[in-house]
Amino acid sequence: MKQSVLRGVTVAVALVAAASMARAESVLIDFGNNTSFRGATTPNPDPNGNNWNSVDSSVFWPGLIDTTGAATSINFGFSSASGTDYFNGPSGATQDPTATVYDAVALGDLGVNEAVYDYYVNSTFEIQNLDPTKLYNLTFYGSHKFNNDNVTRYTVYTDDTLSTVVDSIDLEVGVNGDHNQDTVVTLTNLSPQAFNILYVGFEGASGGNGYLNALRIDVVPEPASLLMLGLGGLALIRRRR
Repeated sequence: MKQSVLRGVTVAVALVAAASMARAESVLIDFGNNTSFRGATTPNPDPNGNNWNSVDSSVFWPGLIDTTGAATSINFGFSSASGTDYFNGPSGATQDPTATVYDAVALGDLGVNEAVYDYYVNSTFEIQNLDPTKLYNLTFYGSHKFNNDNVTRYTVYTDDTLSTVVDSIDLEVGVNGDHNQDTVVTLTNLSPQAFNILYVGFEGASGGNGYLNALRIDVVPEPASLLMLGLGGLALIRRRR
C-alpha cells in the first residue's frame, strides 16, 4: 500500500512538472507608470512573483518581458491616447496605490496595487511582432467611479484603420459611484492581424469614456503540446502500474 501511494505521488509530481513546462507565455501590462500623469509603476517582481511592463503613451515599448522577467519578441505602442490618471479609480480620491480597493483573488495576476491603481481613457494601441502561427488571449481589467458610460468596450481590429472588427467584449467598469473590484473579461483565440499585429482600441460602449487599468496577454498553448502532455502522463501512469 505504501509503495502504491508513493508511486501515485511520483506520478502527480511528474504531471505537475510537465504541466509547468507546457504553460503558455504570459505578459502583464500596467497602463500608467511613474512618468505618466499621477501614475505608478508596478514593482518587479510583484508580491505574486510576477514581472510587469508599466507603460505610458510617451514612448514605444519594444521587447516586453514576460511574467518570469525574460525578454519576449512582443512590442507595444499607443496609436492614440485620450488621457491617463488615477483619480476616481480603485483608490478613489487618494493618490496612493496602497489605498486601492479590489478583490485580489478574483483578479488573479492582474490584482496588484500599482497595476489596478491607474488607467488610460479611450485609447488605441498595437501589440506588435506576434507569432503568426500562434493564437493569443487578451484579458482586460478596467475600473472607474462616477462614469458617463458604465460599460467599456474592448475591440480588436484587422488593421490600423480600425474600421473592421475582429472581436470585441464589454466590461462594466463601475456603477452608481462604485468601481469594478473583481471582474475581468477575455478575448480568446485571437490570430495576429496585418503585419502580425493585434490592433486594440477601447471606449465607452455607448460612446462615452472607457477605461483600461491592466492587461494580460497569453499565448494559447498549441493543441499538439497539450496532446503530448496528456499522452506522456498516461504513459507514465501505465509504467508505474
